[in-house]
Amino acid sequence: MPDEKPRSQARKKALRGAAVGLAVFALTYLLGILHVFRPLEWKSWDARLQLLADPGRASADIVLLAVDQYSLDVFEKEQGLGWPWPRQIYAGVLDFLKAGGAKAVFFDLMLTEDSTYGIDDDRILAEAMTRSGNVLLPFFLSGEEDAAAPIAEKILERSGWPRGTFPYPDSTLGISGGRKEGSIPPARSVTLPVDELAAAAVRMGNVQLAPDGDSVYRRLSLLFEYGGLVLPALPLALADVAGFGPDPSKIPLDRSGKMILRYFGPRGTYKTYPIGTIINSQAQIEEGLEPQIQPGEFADKTVLVGTTAAGLYDIRSTPFGGVYPGMEILATALDNIVHRSFIREAPASVTWIAALLLALVAGVGTSMLKKIRHLTALGLALPAAAAAGSLLAARSGVWVEFVAPAFAAVTAFIAASLLSYGIEGRQRRFIKSAFRYYLSPQVIDRVLDNPSLLRLGGERREITAFFSDVAGFTSISEGLSPEALVGLLNAYLSEMTDIILDLGGTLDKYEGDAIIAFWNAPVDQPDHALRACRAALRCQKRLAERREDFRNQYGHEVRMRVGVNSGPAVVGNMGSERRFDYTAMGDTMNLASRLEGAGKLYGVSILVGEETERRVHAEILAREVDVIRVVGKNQPVRIFEPIGEKDSVPAEETEKAVRFGRALETYRARRFAEAETAFASLAGDPVAALYAARSRQAAASPPPADWDGVHALDRK
Repeated sequence: MPDEKPRSQARKKALRGAAVGLAVFALTYLLGILHVFRPLEWKSWDARLQLLADPGRASADIVLLAVDQYSLDVFEKEQGLGWPWPRQIYAGVLDFLKAGGAKAVFFDLMLTEDSTYGIDDDRILAEAMTRSGNVLLPFFLSGEEDAAAPIAEKILERSGWPRGTFPYPDSTLGISGGRKEGSIPPARSVTLPVDELAAAAVRMGNVQLAPDGDSVYRRLSLLFEYGGLVLPALPLALADVAGFGPDPSKIPLDRSGKMILRYFGPRGTYKTYPIGTIINSQAQIEEGLEPQIQPGEFADKTVLVGTTAAGLYDIRSTPFGGVYPGMEILATALDNIVHRSFIREAPASVTWIAALLLALVAGVGTSMLKKIRHLTALGLALPAAAAAGSLLAARSGVWVEFVAPAFAAVTAFIAASLLSYGIEGRQRRFIKSAFRYYLSPQVIDRVLDNPSLLRLGGERREITAFFSDVAGFTSISEGLSPEALVGLLNAYLSEMTDIILDLGGTLDKYEGDAIIAFWNAPVDQPDHALRACRAALRCQKRLAERREDFRNQYGHEVRMRVGVNSGPAVVGNMGSERRFDYTAMGDTMNLASRLEGAGKLYGVSILVGEETERRVHAEILAREVDVIRVVGKNQPVRIFEPIGEKDSVPAEETEKAVRFGRALETYRARRFAEAETAFASLAGDPVAALYAARSRQAAASPPPADWDGVHALDRK
């Protein structure tokens, strides 16, 4: 029953967070339907491709011949040939590649008009194409009606399939690509090479490339319908001529019915030769000279010939930048088809399930967590999880959407944070403001995290108790006006309390000039004894620094005594149902109080119990002062005086502590005369003076044989 209220509050927070998550998911779904995320998703996919770039995966069997600026400049300077070049130049290129054993050659040049160099120019190229027997040319399909364009079905028959004899059913394409309608994009007009060249080509393919809405080329349509024919995209036709005979129905398509291109790297991923070097090499061979490039370099290669010079307008934008040759896009598609390096688009359900889960985790988690570091970790982890998932999927060849799930996670996190801040933040700030003068920050934080602590009850814990008192406070108070006394107390208590709280202590209460505190509650502090001893030492040091100020301002010298003890206690809220304090009770607290009082007897400023000294022995130098029996207790306890932290205690103080310890051993061995001499040599030490007197008395009147050296305190 006591924990029912916290559980109920936790359930309310979880339900509130879940409601936020569901609302954000609904918003995300609506925005997704409206395609709001699409531009950002495209860019995020580009970033994934760039992160996973691996040019080494690109096929070495696909090479490019580039009509680049270098080749243009060389031919214009040496032969006076401007663009376009005579087509018989390409005939030499084809003879060179045939001699080298190239598997297939594609000219990514729209040779749609008769050569300006005469009929023979086209004939020479056509004859070279026929000799090669493996040359493909492009055609360009368009969705626009062109009344002037001739009907070209006869020319295209060798490059496609009559609609009724298409060997791969539309329905199969529809299933593999997720397109329920299973249709093939229709075209209304076509642009073809000149008839003589088209007849000499072994096959032709469509080079129409459609970019995404941001003008970046990320995907490719594989099949098109024109008239009564089904026609292939160029990469599909080229793969078939190269001997791979791909089944289009086995190629995964996205929801728009297109193949997603898997780019392996930036421009230059495929080996590229300036076409000028090939032309020169063929000329050298014809002259009987050693060629610049051996034809054998192209054995079993698929060769794409195209333009890369900026002025020739075949530069496109891809995920790897805005300067990417069109023929290298076609090479990428060919490589994907030949080597089955496909990108699959994850079903839309994956996106929405991920968005829903992330929104719910963000909403519930943010509502339940309180600490800034935990909230920060959650706020970073959720979009990171979405990013990691989408990146790992991309590595496996799957396009899993990132933007929508990440938006859901971040938006739910922000919305839940704002809602929690509005509902709970005001209450938390009020509690902190109201109680910061009375409770330690740790207690306040614990109450805020678990309001059930604001009820009566306690728990048994190991703690270290701290009691301090101002020596001679009664006489000080009698000599000061009430206003001056309050001023002195406030100044003194502020200095000491700051030290205690800085070391993580919980301030129990003030009793006049007395300060009562403890460590290891409510928060766990494994080094609680060390913290308390350091607080006692630093309080004494700070009081010594302020003693002159107090004397000058109030006319009195302020000194304090401190008792510290470690052990079990009951810690919690004690009092009535209407008013209670967070405090500690038990013998551990009582003994700490007795030790503070015993400091007056021994003339020392700090006394600690045996358990405390055992816990701090490695860090704090302390000397044993006595074995005492307090009023109301039969079990004696050893008490110690901390001198300082071992790494900062002067050597002479350490040596004095060693001498005192030896003298104490002599005293307990009943060699009283020897002990008196040893104690007397420690001039200025009040404890040594006390033992010198005890030794002198014991030497004169030896204690009984069963004497155990225990000193019984006769007052609290």
